[in-house]
Amino acid sequence: MTVMTPFNPVRWTLRTFLNPLAAVRAAGALDSVPPWWQTFLRLAFPVLLASVIISQWLYQIIPAGLPPEAMPNAWGFGLYSVLAMSVGTLGLAWSAHYLSELFQGRGDPDRAMLAVSIGLLPAWVGKVAAAFPWPWGNSIGLALIFYSLWLLYWSLRGILGLKRGNRIGLFVATIFCGAFITLIFGWALMDLIPGATPEHRIGTTWLI
Repeated sequence: MTVMTPFNPVRWTLRTFLNPLAAVRAAGALDSVPPWWQTFLRLAFPVLLASVIISQWLYQIIPAGLPPEAMPNAWGFGLYSVLAMSVGTLGLAWSAHYLSELFQGRGDPDRAMLAVSIGLLPAWVGKVAAAFPWPWGNSIGLALIFYSLWLLYWSLRGILGLKRGNRIGLFVATIFCGAFITLIFGWALMDLIPGATPEHRIGTTWLI
């Protein structure tokens, strides 16, 4: 039996960047994976939380070029970011799980969470990169988001074992459902956390 050891965030983040397809193949070849909640708490959440903490710290020390009333409170927006990103991760994983059988794949919440966690690692690093001054920070962050989408496609394909012809369909449906869940939750949550929304938004919703 293959031993499941994907829960060192640093190791798997580096492996994802250095050889992403090999990381996906290794995850897909595992005989068994832990429950979805263990994967979320031990792999996804630590990297997600670290990205929020580091990015909020960078926003405090790097001038944003905006007036103070246009910047959200660090603690309020940090809490909002952690909750919204967590819901987005869970929403993507459960969407992939429930939709996989529709696309002739294997409905498995544990493998779906593993696929989503690996696929989103670059996006969480991109959140940190986006805190650096424009245009380099935004450009690198956007590039990492596109890289994350590419990796998420391969993760869903390799870990859930989709057949040819159904892979793109599941990927698009998963992204749509996950984004919809995050959007609805984000709008509902934004006004509930003091400081999550700046006094003046200046053309941005501050929604992740």
